[in-house]
Amino acid sequence: MKKVLVVALTLAIFCIACSTAWVTALDSILAAAAPALINILQIVAVANGQPVNGNLAAKINADATVIKTLAADFASASSGSAPGVCQELQAAVSAYQADQQLVLQVAQVSDSNTQTKITLLADLVAGTVNAITAVIPSCQDTGGTRSLRTAPPYSVSTFADHYNSILVAKTGNAAVDAVTPKLKLHRHSKLIRSVTFGRPQR
Repeated sequence: MKKVLVVALTLAIFCIACSTAWVTALDSILAAAAPALINILQIVAVANGQPVNGNLAAKINADATVIKTLAADFASASSGSAPGVCQELQAAVSAYQADQQLVLQVAQVSDSNTQTKITLLADLVAGTVNAITAVIPSCQDTGGTRSLRTAPPYSVSTFADHYNSILVAKTGNAAVDAVTPKLKLHRHSKLIRSVTFGRPQR
């Protein structure tokens, strides 16, 4: 009897880990993507000699937090409430995607080299929305087994490396070149994780 109980608990823990792996994956992506997006606002501010758009930066952080909260709620929701929570989650992802579009609208500078840097960074960050939607289970998955649909070919660590290489490339704008190294994403920090069970990418 004791052996049966141990096996049952082990299976239950394993299933819980599988069903919540996508939440960890989503948190990991946002932990890199949201700061990366806000960094673009900081580069624009430095290049234009203006304050950072604090309202938009705050909105990006708030929308990312909402996504994380709703993802956790959806993972643990009952079969009856899951569809509604999932729709809220999809709406939150759409709001975050709209934030990216707002960043693109304000990310205009006169220095062509800095504008090129901003465009390359924005294009890279835009791909994170696809990574986010890839790991969210279908809203029709209401049977209590909501899990990572596929293993997405996305590494937050690789994203950080690519982002950083673009970020620190010299533009010839002294102010921009002085600030960008301070904005680097740290691939081994607690916030930058691979999307596989939240383990750091080595």
